[in-house]
Amino acid sequence: MRMSFRNTLIAYSDGRYLTFCVLIAGFALSACSVMSWQSPYGQSHALTGRIWDVSAAGLIDRPTLLARLARADFVLLGEKHDNPDHHRLQAEAVRGLVALGRRPAVGFEMFTVADADAIAKHLALAPNDAAGLGPAVNWHTSGWPDWAMYQPIAEAVLAAKLPILATNLPLSSARTMSRGGLPLEPSVRRDLGLDRPLSEAMFARMSADIRKSHCGYGSAASIHAMLEVQRARDAQMARSLIAGATAAGAILIAGAGHVRSDYGIPAYLTAKAPGKRVISIAFVEVDDQQGQPKKYLLADAEMGAPFDYLWFTPRIDDEDACEKFKSQLERFKNAR
Repeated sequence: MRMSFRNTLIAYSDGRYLTFCVLIAGFALSACSVMSWQSPYGQSHALTGRIWDVSAAGLIDRPTLLARLARADFVLLGEKHDNPDHHRLQAEAVRGLVALGRRPAVGFEMFTVADADAIAKHLALAPNDAAGLGPAVNWHTSGWPDWAMYQPIAEAVLAAKLPILATNLPLSSARTMSRGGLPLEPSVRRDLGLDRPLSEAMFARMSADIRKSHCGYGSAASIHAMLEVQRARDAQMARSLIAGATAAGAILIAGAGHVRSDYGIPAYLTAKAPGKRVISIAFVEVDDQQGQPKKYLLADAEMGAPFDYLWFTPRIDDEDACEKFKSQLERFKNAR
C-alpha cells in the first residue's frame, strides 16, 4: 500500500504545546494530539520540538524521521535521564513505528540482564501492567529517576505487545570493574569485542568526555575504570539487542552518552552485526544562549558527529550540573 504523510507542527507563542498528526492513506495513525511540555525551561526556544538531521545539516519533520526509522534495524533513543519530555518522545517514537507496521523489540539500559527473569514473571502474570514493571525489578533501589517517567514507554511497548529486553551488564559486574577488578572472562571479553583496544585518539576522547561528565573529579585510574565499565556496558547492550531483535529489529532506550556512534553502542552493533542499519538519536535540551543546531553537536572536526539526529526539547532545570551533583562527585576527588 502506498503511504502518504501529512504533518502539522504548531508551536504556540508560549512554546508549551505541540500538535502532531500523521496520516497514512487518509487514516489517522493516532489522534492529532496536543502535547504539553513538562520541562519548564526553554519551552519557547526556536529549536524546541525540532529535529536536526546531522548529515544533511537541516531540520526535518517527525513523519520524515519516523519513515527513516522504520527502515532501520536498530533505533537508539538517547535521553537525558531526568527529563520527562525525553521519555514521552521515546514513547511517541515507539507508537509511531508500530503505527507504520513495525514490531521491534524494545530494550532498556535501565534493565540489566539479571532482571530478565523478574520481568518475564511479572509480564506472565500481568502482561499489560506497565505500572508494576518497575516495582517488579526493585526499581526504587536502582538509582534511576522515578519509574513514573519511564512508564509511558512501557505502556506503549505493552500496548503493542512488543518484547521487552533487559540489556545492560549486571550491576555486580559493573561495580567490581569500577573498583579496578575485571570479572569478565577472556572469552566473554572476546565475544563482546572488548579484546580490541580503543585507538589512542578514541581513548583520549572517551576519557575526556567521562572526566567532563564528572566535572573534572577523579584520578586517571578512576577515569580509566569508568571507561572500561562503560565499554563493557555498551558492548553488552549491543549484544542483547542483537540477540533479542525481532524481524523488525530493536529499539533501545538509553542515555545519550551510550548511543554515540563514535565509541558507544553503534560501534559494537556495526562490528557484530555488519550490514544492519543503525540510527542514533540524541534528545537535547535547548540552551537559551544557543540557537544554531550544529553548535549542539558533541564532536570535533576530525572525528565527526556522534549522532544521526538531534531532537530538541525544553530543559528540566537551570541548575549547574556540577553544583547539582557536587556531593555525589566529591567521592571521586581522592579516588585512586
